[in-house]
Amino acid sequence: MSFVNRLFSYVFDELMVNALANSRTFQRFAVRSDAFVKDAAKGETMEAAKRAAEEASRRAEAAARTVFEQGRSGGSSGGGKGVA
Repeated sequence: MSFVNRLFSYVFDELMVNALANSRTFQRFAVRSDAFVKDAAKGETMEAAKRAAEEASRRAEAAARTVFEQGRSGGSSGGGKGVA
């Protein structure tokens, strides 16, 4: 049973990494989140950190939802042509 679990985990991880790496939505999320967190860090206030965490959470959920829906519908995510 352990072998089956490891095999499933490996295949699932590979599929998710490839889906996220080729997703323009996830790439935009990563770039925007990075910029938002850097801006929040400049202020170094707890409120800015809270907003950054909440914004990152919202964007991660939206990106994950989009990637999941694209995977279910069999749609292409842009072919990994770069960050928008």
